[in-house]
Amino acid sequence: MEIPVKELNNLLSKANNILITGPQDPSVDIVATACAWQIFLHEQNKQADICLIGKYQSWNFLPSTLAIKNNLDEANKFQIILDVSQVKVKQFSYDLAGDELRINILPENGNFESRNVKTERGDLVYDLVITLGAGGFEALGSTFSEHRDFFNNTDIINIDRSILNENFGQLNVVELSSSSLAEISYYFFQDNISKDMATCLLAGIISATNSFQSPLVTPALLEIASQLIVKGATRQKIIEELYRTKDIATLKNWGRILSRLKQRGRIIFSYLEHADMDTLPQDFQELVKDLILSTPQTQVAIIFYQLELEKTEAWIYSTENINAFDLLRDLSPQGSKNLVKLTIDYPLEKSKELLVTRISEAIKLLGHN
Repeated sequence: MEIPVKELNNLLSKANNILITGPQDPSVDIVATACAWQIFLHEQNKQADICLIGKYQSWNFLPSTLAIKNNLDEANKFQIILDVSQVKVKQFSYDLAGDELRINILPENGNFESRNVKTERGDLVYDLVITLGAGGFEALGSTFSEHRDFFNNTDIINIDRSILNENFGQLNVVELSSSSLAEISYYFFQDNISKDMATCLLAGIISATNSFQSPLVTPALLEIASQLIVKGATRQKIIEELYRTKDIATLKNWGRILSRLKQRGRIIFSYLEHADMDTLPQDFQELVKDLILSTPQTQVAIIFYQLELEKTEAWIYSTENINAFDLLRDLSPQGSKNLVKLTIDYPLEKSKELLVTRISEAIKLLGHN
């Protein structure tokens, strides 16, 4: 795989404070690859923060020293700026009086006037953004919507593997044939991979390929996995957590989903009701992937979740030859070509019938029936 290493290095060399982010409800591949990037950048003596929002798990195989933000707090700073060029400050204090914050400033000489004071919103400190697995700005959710000016005025390295990527970055590294974001990143890191980075990258690859069961697995990818293990990746710990360790809440959800499972042609689907919220999994993605892997000949798996009486969320996972994102584009899906999430403003039963019928008809038109 050929990636623009020189161009990547040029952008990274000019940056000191880097934001790493991805779509809302990120996959294991996105979370693990983001952690690998943060470790790499810290080792290059650069400040790097990860900001990911929505539902995802904090896996124990990820280094405990890493921190992931769920919002960009820096953007919410409100600055009160006092001109002290003529009058110096001797002392200041503040008090909270009811709903008011009162700042008391004692001048050293002279007096302060209202013209000496101005206010500003604080700017984000980042001078470069790395996005992972985001097809466009809107996929970033509130990370983008609350900070549009920042994203529109900051250099972006856009790393993705989806044909639907909007190429919104100053540098777009979009590799359609890649198995994972971790694989793409490996080709940039390969000469500078620490033990913790190796674990993160291997976790991303294992998750994205469903433990090397994906048709995108190549001899070259197996060699990469081997090299990561040589560099110290904890393969056994990754497998244990991703595939062999399920908590009671997850097992209860599996029981509900399997007892309600139905099939229509090459589509399998199930649902969780609003009353199941107490045991709702953090991440629907792994449930949907495992479901489709366990049923040969299935091309689409859907899990519906009743958010409210008149609102239903759906997670749709498709095999490589079905572009779920494209089929459902008018419903404003979030995600990638083969794994999307969307919300339908109908009750659970009506949403199930609408979506299953639509996808079933689309599969027939594509000649996959």
